[in-house]
Amino acid sequence: MPRRLLTLLLLSLVAGCGAKPVAQAPIEVTREVEVTREVVRVQTQVVVVTTTAKPAPPTVEPTLEPSAIPEPTAAPEPSSTSIPTAVPEPTAVPAPTAAPPLEPGEWVAGTIIRKIRVYDIPNEFAGNEVINSDPGINVRVLYRGGQWYQVEAESTSNKTVEGWVYKDWIKIAPEDEARIQPNPDPLPVIVSKITQTLGNDGNKYWSGTVMNIGLKTAYDVQVEITLNGFVAGSATVFDRQSAFIATRNLEPGKSAKFVVATAFAYRSEATYSHEVRWTTR
Repeated sequence: MPRRLLTLLLLSLVAGCGAKPVAQAPIEVTREVEVTREVVRVQTQVVVVTTTAKPAPPTVEPTLEPSAIPEPTAAPEPSSTSIPTAVPEPTAVPAPTAAPPLEPGEWVAGTIIRKIRVYDIPNEFAGNEVINSDPGINVRVLYRGGQWYQVEAESTSNKTVEGWVYKDWIKIAPEDEARIQPNPDPLPVIVSKITQTLGNDGNKYWSGTVMNIGLKTAYDVQVEITLNGFVAGSATVFDRQSAFIATRNLEPGKSAKFVVATAFAYRSEATYSHEVRWTTR
């Protein structure tokens, strides 16, 4: 008989008799359990992470704070009993007034400082001598012409003589010199010595320079050359020719060249003279 069935019969018999159940010892039951061992393969993947290094921030040098400048010590206020002395304001000096230019007919004083020759035009090469003057002679200065001055004086015979003297031959006070104005009329003059050349065509050429040292424009300026000589003891004219200057018209302070052609004079006693002509408008 199986063991399980026998056990059940015994329990039923005991219960029917009213017997108290007896504590049954624990029955050991053996259970067979089949355990399956599963091997799990774990694959490990190594990942290499490359990081770019960030540049280090620039080093900030400490800024030196400027040293505190001590405030100036306040000057002590004057005592209420002391009254400051008022400083007088400087007197304004009036600006010097420029001397007015010379009026027509007015003149300033000048003194000749060396023995000189006074010429009819402001050029010692082309001008004609009008009088000699000694140092210390007082003259009246009328006009300016370049570096020359037009003067007026009385001769030893009490005649009024006008002429031109160079600036280094005369002494004029600076304040008076500033008042002297150019000649109000156009006054072209020959400012260089005339040059004579003989051309292959048998003509004689006279060349030079004319300059306007006046205050107005000279128009149609021309130079005339005259050849003079003697025939049978009497003066005669061999030839007379004229030519316009290169620019024809001459403004104040301007100069221009000229060339005049005349017949060739064979006689050694022949001389020449020149004259400058112009018109005004």
